[in-house]
Amino acid sequence: MKKLLIHTLLFVTLPFATLQAESNLTINNPFANDPIFKHFQKLHEEMNKVFEQFNQEFLADVAIAPNLKTDLFQTLASHPKSDFVDRGDHYELTVELPGMDPKSIDINVHDNLISIHAKSEQKKEEKKGDKIIHQERFYGEVQRTLSLPHDANPEKYTTEYKNGILTVNIEKKE
Repeated sequence: MKKLLIHTLLFVTLPFATLQAESNLTINNPFANDPIFKHFQKLHEEMNKVFEQFNQEFLADVAIAPNLKTDLFQTLASHPKSDFVDRGDHYELTVELPGMDPKSIDINVHDNLISIHAKSEQKKEEKKGDKIIHQERFYGEVQRTLSLPHDANPEKYTTEYKNGILTVNIEKKE
């Protein structure tokens, strides 16, 4: 049992160990000749190869298509962060929608689902000859759909958009 526990511990911690072949660091490992440990070590090496290959291919793709990285992060940004809280007599949903025009925010509550869709457009404020050095702000469309609890009343809700935060209060059924 003790040996199984040690093998499990090594299996869990081994992927997080940072060992490099070119390092002069040597570790006295009492399990180095253990056949089970060798299988885990081989698995660790294979996983490192997979991640190295992915990183090389991803970086090569970024060199070929420089907008790929930006597109990837914009796709991730198109899923706004939200909090959904039971306030006792009602539910409160808050969604981060920074920089969105309040007129572009569309809220649809139907069949115990709430869908929020919003859009922002990039304003071109560059002057001729300007070069963007670094840009992280998101422009485009976002959408978020969440299931409502069974006692939420999809007919009765109020909304408020302030400082880039959309708050939706949904009454509970009586």
